[in-house]
Parts: sequence; C-alpha cells; structure tokens
Amino acid sequence: MCKVFRNERNIRDTGPQSINNTGDGNKININLGGKILNRTLLYDFCLKFSAIDDDVSYELVVASDIQDKMEYNQIPAYQKIFREVDYYFNDVDYILEQIPKRERILAFINRKYDRLKRTEQWSSKDKLCDLVYDSLFELVASDRNSSEIFWEDVDQAIHALMYYAFVKCKLLDPVPAPNEQVTDDVD
Repeated sequence: MCKVFRNERNIRDTGPQSINNTGDGNKININLGGKILNRTLLYDFCLKFSAIDDDVSYELVVASDIQDKMEYNQIPAYQKIFREVDYYFNDVDYILEQIPKRERILAFINRKYDRLKRTEQWSSKDKLCDLVYDSLFELVASDRNSSEIFWEDVDQAIHALMYYAFVKCKLLDPVPAPNEQVTDDVD
C-alpha cells in the first residue's frame, strides 16, 4: 500500500489511555502533579477574611506532630481531606505573606471554631470541622456569582486554609502536654 501523504493523520487511536492531538503546531502539556490550587481564589478569600473588622492578636503555635494532633482530635474524615491539601501549605503561607492584616484570617477561623464548639450540636470533631467549613463557605459564596467559579476550587481553597489553621493550632485542639488535664466540651 502506497501512502501519498507523508504526514497523514488519523484519529483511529482514540479512547482510554491515548492522546489525540491533531493539527500542525499543537502541543501537549501533561500535569503529573495532581490538582493545582487556585491561588487567585485563595488570595481573594484571604483578603475577604482579613477585611473583617476585628482587632485581634494571636500567637502562632506549630504543633510538634501533626499526625498526633489528628489522632488526638479523632478526625478520620478531615485527616483524609487534610492529607489531600497538605502540599498546599507553602502556597497558603506565601499567599498570607501578601495579605495586609493577615493575622485576622486565622483569628477569624479560630473564633468560628471556638464559637461553634460552644454553641452548636456536634457529635464528632469531623462534624465540628464541617460546621467551620460551612460557615467559611457561606461567607465566600455570599458575594460570588456561582457561574464565575468552579465550586471544586472553592472547596479546595477553603480546605487548604483550614489545614493551614490546623497546623498553626487555630483549628481543633492541640495535643495536651503530658501533665495537663484534658477536658472536652462535647454537648
């Protein structure tokens, strides 16, 4: 069989596990790193949270062992979520460096957590984290046009911010020192 066209193209090899890129000058970029954090969206969230007018000072404490803190708080669902977003920690840190009054962001999350812990019904720390997530989501979604953004990006950005707050000991309870008395406020 004689082929008349040297650069003959066809699409016979389509389907699962194949790449079809027809046309002159086309390029294929493959991202093997998984999901990419929408940094612009996260920056917008952080600006919104930092704009909440409240004069709060706080001290950042980094938990000595994140795994121990996850086990202590018994958060199997959020442990999985936090593992999915933990590689965004440096991105969140970088973004927060660009935000004026950034201390308000973690203080806001901490106050939400403390208030929800005292006033709402919750059966587990996972449920309590869901309540914090829901309140952050509500705040963000209240002034966004739903056709403008992908809600998966919103979900990912909020969880990345919650994980950052978790690591900085502003979300959930730190593991007590061996000589501290433990009390849990489950209603």
